[in-house]
Amino acid sequence: MKQALKLTFAAMLIMVTIPAISAETTVSNSTLFVNTPVELNADGLTAICRDISRDSNSTWIELEKDKEVRYSHILKQGDPIVYKNGSDLLAYRVDAIFNGTQTNMVKISVIDPSGIDFSSPGTQADSVLLGMGERCNLNDGTVVVHRTMGVNGDKVCIGLGDGEAWDSHILLWEKHILTEDDPIVYKNDSDEWMAYTIDAIFHGIEHDLIELSPVDPPINQSIIDFKNVHGLQDNFILDLDEQKDIGGGITLRCTGIDLPDSAAWIELLKNGTVQYSHILKEGEYFINEDAEIGMLSCYEVHRVFTGVTGNLVEFSPISPARSDFDGSSVPDRSGYIMVGLGDPVELAGGAKLLCKQIDLGGEKGKSHPISGDVKQIDQDGEKVWIEIERNKYEKSGKVINRTHPFAYRVGDTEYVYDLEAVFLGKEKSAIEISFVGSSPVQGGDADVLNHTPVSTVPAFTAFAAIAAILGVLIVSWIRLRM
Repeated sequence: MKQALKLTFAAMLIMVTIPAISAETTVSNSTLFVNTPVELNADGLTAICRDISRDSNSTWIELEKDKEVRYSHILKQGDPIVYKNGSDLLAYRVDAIFNGTQTNMVKISVIDPSGIDFSSPGTQADSVLLGMGERCNLNDGTVVVHRTMGVNGDKVCIGLGDGEAWDSHILLWEKHILTEDDPIVYKNDSDEWMAYTIDAIFHGIEHDLIELSPVDPPINQSIIDFKNVHGLQDNFILDLDEQKDIGGGITLRCTGIDLPDSAAWIELLKNGTVQYSHILKEGEYFINEDAEIGMLSCYEVHRVFTGVTGNLVEFSPISPARSDFDGSSVPDRSGYIMVGLGDPVELAGGAKLLCKQIDLGGEKGKSHPISGDVKQIDQDGEKVWIEIERNKYEKSGKVINRTHPFAYRVGDTEYVYDLEAVFLGKEKSAIEISFVGSSPVQGGDADVLNHTPVSTVPAFTAFAAIAAILGVLIVSWIRLRM
């Protein structure tokens, strides 16, 4: 009987808290369910939430009147929804975005329009929404195309050209990888600077979109870094394993991109032989140099991109003569040691290093994107579980990161290494370390990694023994009290 009452009460609660959703309804609490039209307090105006981003940080909202779209923008929580109809002004605010297991919805509320910043996203009447693969003619006849989006929804690959150039492949930008707020800057046929900004990159449940808005001319050079704009014109993009001759008989290629979409495995080859093989993050540099001539050129890993339809790396050539660039700041990686996941490597003093696992840098209990296995992982990322074998009887392990060096002791000598790079890829994973130095040590614990060698008694056995002793003492004390 009690169980039946509980079920009846639960059913009544569900009926009260979840409103029925019809093809078109007016929701008193200003809730927009995805793809459900809602009449607003305006003459014939209907609001529709078209989609919600996978991370619940943004939503795609449209306003329709007489079955014609009058407003279409990507909005974040706190952004205004502003619709002008002559002298009338309708203003709402996005209060909450909810991506649930069964229901996706957006909460909005009426606001006073007097305090709205009309330069904010969602207020530009001439912004452009582009789905993946779509192109659009801008106001001056230039064509922009949304080539593909990054799998994490934070980067997008854009192409730019004039209307006639697409067929001949003579483009202003064949493709560049951009993030939100990056400018798209170019010169039109009248030799005037034109600019658009990427207001939003939207990786939705059903749609992948970008929103562009024009920057009113004349372009303010204090806002846009024109030095970077000119540099972008020299940038080039390589697909995985694609090769490019960068001079001096050297060929550049990228052999892998890590799963967090932040680092690339870069190789330089000469006559087919690998001369340079290292892991570089976005914003890091490498130098192409000759033993006799010195530095020939320098490159920045500008963007690393794992796309829905392909993986790319964008490089920025850096002129050695550039006054604001110091070539000596680029680290000498010639002494770095590459350690593959599960592949033992011999270190100084005859010790061996084994990289056992690499942290994914996500939520605890998250499944591995390749194997599907669930393991306990940390929020910080770039953590590595290593094992040092000093001899066949002594092994010790520790989780390390790039913040602090790791050390081990063989005999009376301590050896110290730095963790320089971490690469967790789909097909290969590795870390790079560098030797810091060694120093003599007198006395103390030989295991400086603070883990018990495998030849000793396991920790849980010692704990059990201590617990047993405490149990005997407690029983004895009780008997004495009796």
